[in-house]
Amino acid sequence: MNLNLEQAFDEPVDLSHDLELSRESLARPELTGLQPISFRGRLQRSDPGFVLTGQMSFSGLVECARCLTDVPFTRTADVSWTFAPSHRQRELEGEELEERELLEGDIDITWYDDLQVPFDPLIEEQVQLEIPMKPLCRPDCKGLCPSCGADRNTTTCSCVKPSDERWDALKTLTR
Repeated sequence: MNLNLEQAFDEPVDLSHDLELSRESLARPELTGLQPISFRGRLQRSDPGFVLTGQMSFSGLVECARCLTDVPFTRTADVSWTFAPSHRQRELEGEELEERELLEGDIDITWYDDLQVPFDPLIEEQVQLEIPMKPLCRPDCKGLCPSCGADRNTTTCSCVKPSDERWDALKTLTR
């Protein structure tokens, strides 16, 4: 979807957009399922260009970082983007694009040359930020046995923990 900034020249515009992203496009191997992303927001004119504020929500499944079982998650996030014409960027930075310190608001500005701005990549970026990084099925997840691969949450394995020979010299000190 393209965001038509021209619609908000005279008065704010309420927006609604549902987007389906494939797991492959997000390149997150721990993501096993993703429901369509829903965005509701308002686009309005402001200085230096336009501001889009709203809320996105989605749900999905990710693998537990320890035992690899599917863990459901739901996310609702407030999001905001500032759009400014690219000629303003040159005015702010100077014609020679000299080195300058980035201010807090500089990172949040999306510069545009055309009043049609691709919106789906902005939503995709926010989804990437909202997907859990190290999800756990439960806080005390025991994970998989490194020797036989058994899920230690549901079964007990008879594997013997290998000893670390590097510590044998220290064991003689306690005898």
